[in-house]
Amino acid sequence: MDAPRRMGRQKRPRVPESARKRAAQACVPCRYHKEKCGGGQPCARCRQYNRACRFETAALQRSGRETNDNATGSGSNPKAQDREAVMMRIIKHFIGDVATDTASLQSIADALEKRSPDHDVQIISATTEPEPENFSLEPLSSSAMHYYGELSHWNFSQTLLRRLRSLGSGTGQNHGIDKVRGVHRATDLQSPTSVVSSAMVYFPPRDIGEFLTETFLQFAQTNYFYFDERTLRQKMDYYYSNEHALAIHDAGWICTLLMTFAIGTQFAYMQMKPTQMSLHLSQEIPDDRAGLELYRFSCRLIPDLITVASVETVQAFLLLGSYTVPIDTSGLAYTYYGLATKMAIQNGMHRDSSHLSLDPDTLEWRNRLWWSAYSLESRISILHGRPVSVSRLEVDAKFPTDQALPLPTGRASNLENVNANIFLTGQLSKVSQTIMHLRGCPRFQQKSHLQELMVIRSNLSKWWSTLPAEVHCRDLTPTGPLFRCNVHLELSYDTMIIYMGRPFIFAPKPSLSLGSDASSESPINTLSTDCLNAAIRIIDLCQLLHDSVGIARVSYTEFSSCRAALLALIAHSLNHQADRVLNSLSQGMILIRQMCVGVESARSDVAAIEALELARQRLQRQEDRKQEGNHNVDSGYSQFQRWAQLWQPDSLTSHLMPTPAPGSLADLPENLTPPSFDGFFASLPQELDSFATITGSDQLFLDDSWLGEIRSSIMSEEGSIPFGPGL
Repeated sequence: MDAPRRMGRQKRPRVPESARKRAAQACVPCRYHKEKCGGGQPCARCRQYNRACRFETAALQRSGRETNDNATGSGSNPKAQDREAVMMRIIKHFIGDVATDTASLQSIADALEKRSPDHDVQIISATTEPEPENFSLEPLSSSAMHYYGELSHWNFSQTLLRRLRSLGSGTGQNHGIDKVRGVHRATDLQSPTSVVSSAMVYFPPRDIGEFLTETFLQFAQTNYFYFDERTLRQKMDYYYSNEHALAIHDAGWICTLLMTFAIGTQFAYMQMKPTQMSLHLSQEIPDDRAGLELYRFSCRLIPDLITVASVETVQAFLLLGSYTVPIDTSGLAYTYYGLATKMAIQNGMHRDSSHLSLDPDTLEWRNRLWWSAYSLESRISILHGRPVSVSRLEVDAKFPTDQALPLPTGRASNLENVNANIFLTGQLSKVSQTIMHLRGCPRFQQKSHLQELMVIRSNLSKWWSTLPAEVHCRDLTPTGPLFRCNVHLELSYDTMIIYMGRPFIFAPKPSLSLGSDASSESPINTLSTDCLNAAIRIIDLCQLLHDSVGIARVSYTEFSSCRAALLALIAHSLNHQADRVLNSLSQGMILIRQMCVGVESARSDVAAIEALELARQRLQRQEDRKQEGNHNVDSGYSQFQRWAQLWQPDSLTSHLMPTPAPGSLADLPENLTPPSFDGFFASLPQELDSFATITGSDQLFLDDSWLGEIRSSIMSEEGSIPFGPGL
């Protein structure tokens, strides 16, 4: 009985706290780095290395000591000790020489559980970093940081640096470690200060600047965050005082202010009364010279915005994209949103930064700005057929909250709408991936992808019904403080439903549906019907905007949703003619013509929709004439009488059928004209002669290739309409 007792570790006498030469409990970072901890909160080493100093709870430490005492005490089982010793040998063989107390083993076990299931091996050594430190964020200034991922060269060099510091801490020498340089800034690439200092010439008078800022916040911001209003107004006070020389680090806020004013000029007319606005939209709006000049000067600051790469540059690129999104959605706006996302990633805004030593307002604003950039870039990319630049799996930033950044008195918070919009963006990405898998999969796999779409549809419907119906999200009272925000949110929701059901409008149902092909409850019928209902709902919402606060001519959300609804209605009308479809189609054409006034890119899109609608009407008239001819067929006796008259002596020469000219179908009787789509599309350019006067129609390419695209759109046999990007 004495031998096993001697095998255990001898229990050391407890040393009083006053006699201890080191801290009673080391913090977690010092334990991981094998460094001496001096105690305190934070300890000296964590302050020196700018680490998040934290301690394990006392209960967990006591649990670890009790476990070790029980395992090595005098009353332990020898077989249990042997089993534990063998297990410790196995652990040290695979993951190295690690601490064997309960707290350390628990942290290692947690790390193993969090690793990706497709990783076969994960090496954990004595230098393993805690979970929040698997990336590096190097502060460069008060508003700029440099992000390095877990597998980057910089992150590994910092691991080596910490290891060298820990090895040299016992000797009291740093061996030149302090001479290691930090992140290099390419200041030589920055423009002269004169470029930024000339910006004050473009600032409007203070009262006009206040008017344009208020216009932006009221009509342009809706369900995204672009800047903190309190900070923006402080910056306006700072720059309008004209007592400070502008430097290159002011480029971010200068561009943010100028583009806020520029976007305000786009929506300034909406400050008029509804009656005046209708008269204003019915006329040709002159080119917005003031906003264009503000934009052109802001473009001169782009090289410096990229070089500085701060949080303010993310704001500036978001506003540049928002100004150009109604003008060049898939070009300039797509590029600006991509730059905003890249600047945000460079600052590490896509990662959880709660462990950094930042004040709550700064942390909250980083999260808000990231999710706005991510949502805008992802939505534009998906709706225009582009790959999303950042995978959702790479993002762990916290969602916006209302714990910081209070709004000025009297302004309602759009936080609920912003979070709902973020959720819709994530679901839109899922729908896009599922549809792409459905298009390219074998026939036997189509059932599972259709079921996946139905699950997304069901979850969306349940989620939408749980959103708040008062003030936020689903309140459509025109006098409400968030009326346009709520309408825009539902427009985004309905556009997603159209995007989900549009590929199945022309789908051959027997080849894709589940179970009974003729059942009205099949997934294809359900998704197609939802698409039709969502299109009609969008037209109703746009009409509601028009009748209340006015419809915007530069709103991408309003124009793109109305455009998608009209295309879906045209497609559905080819399957069956229904009064509510045709009525919504006529109503939507009137609305979208008002939205394109003064916007050249929108004119071109509307001209294409007009051509498709005209082609549909031409086809319908041809079908109506054919049906009318079938209904007017005479009885058999009447036909016999006319045939018998041919045998009269004076009838054999007087009733001869005229011989048509070769190749002429116009001279044939209607009931003898063959129903040919080629004949219809060959006459389409002549049918569009009256349409040629519509503004923007000169941008259409009415040649054989363009007619072929319309023909393939209407006669598609692949189960979807090949709409162009963004339709």
